[in-house]
Amino acid sequence: MSYYFSKVQLSSQPQGRELLRSLSAQGDAYFDHALIWKLFPGDGAARDFLFRREREGNGPLSYYAVSQRAPLAIEGMLTVQSKPYAPKLNVGERIRFDLRANPVVSRKTEGGTSRRHDVLMDAKRLAKGVSGRKDAMDAAALEWLAKRAAEWGLSVQMESVLTSGYTQHRLRSKGRNIEFSSLDYIGMAQVADPQRLAVALLQGVGHARSFGCGLLLVKRLQ
Repeated sequence: MSYYFSKVQLSSQPQGRELLRSLSAQGDAYFDHALIWKLFPGDGAARDFLFRREREGNGPLSYYAVSQRAPLAIEGMLTVQSKPYAPKLNVGERIRFDLRANPVVSRKTEGGTSRRHDVLMDAKRLAKGVSGRKDAMDAAALEWLAKRAAEWGLSVQMESVLTSGYTQHRLRSKGRNIEFSSLDYIGMAQVADPQRLAVALLQGVGHARSFGCGLLLVKRLQ
């Protein structure tokens, strides 16, 4: 199966501004979700891509995407640069990773069913005293990563990990209200299982992948 790695950029003077304004009114998460779907036309087709929003300061809005189909540029709105993507890493290689994730934890309800909760808000709720909340939230965020890294084929140097950009998103899609959070992780790791890592890089990790979470980016360290 073929995959593509793409950089998508919103034109500085885009056409279809009325559409963009309409999408923007519903929040960044919905804007990104709806805009990136337009690059992969096909009524009823299942999502076969991951993406992540990138913006530095007042620079242009852009996205990274990994997909099974090459995205189709939209003239006057979105430009696309794509290349085949078949990541191959070896056991023991040192990498820098970058991940925007939706960290959640499952808790049993009174009815016995499981419900997903935002990891940071869950830790905040359980923390004793206001002064300990931030430490509890930071620890929970790192614990979430530490518990899952091996599933992604990584041995993470936890002391190197930094978190930032915690955001709570609320939007409405297909007639239902959606709430989720996102958190950015960066750090150093070693490749422990190349096959698992390849799956994680191509298929993503965690939840909220339709809304810009789960795209794991890695770069070899010299």
